[in-house]
Amino acid sequence: MEHFVSAALGLDIVSRIAHLSELPTHHQDCLARLQREDRLWAAWSTTIGPVTVSAEYDHALAQSVKAHVLYFEWWIQPGPSHGSWWHCDPRRPREWIAGRGSL
Repeated sequence: MEHFVSAALGLDIVSRIAHLSELPTHHQDCLARLQREDRLWAAWSTTIGPVTVSAEYDHALAQSVKAHVLYFEWWIQPGPSHGSWWHCDPRRPREWIAGRGSL
């Protein structure tokens, strides 16, 4: 997820945010709505403010196309949430492509 934040979103990471309580209330509320077993989350302080990312991995499609395929949702304070499918070749983890599309 860190590669996604820096490469796909173009954010400069300052430090990792380890605890949910360190996040802005809006980020905490968004994560609370998404908590499921197959959801991961991570957060960082960036040069423009905190960013929180939640991801769901599509194992079946990833095996089929031999690429990492994830649905990312992210929040950058202040601002609305965003979400979309992304994929990348495991040999090039900093090259994320938006959309499932034709891999």
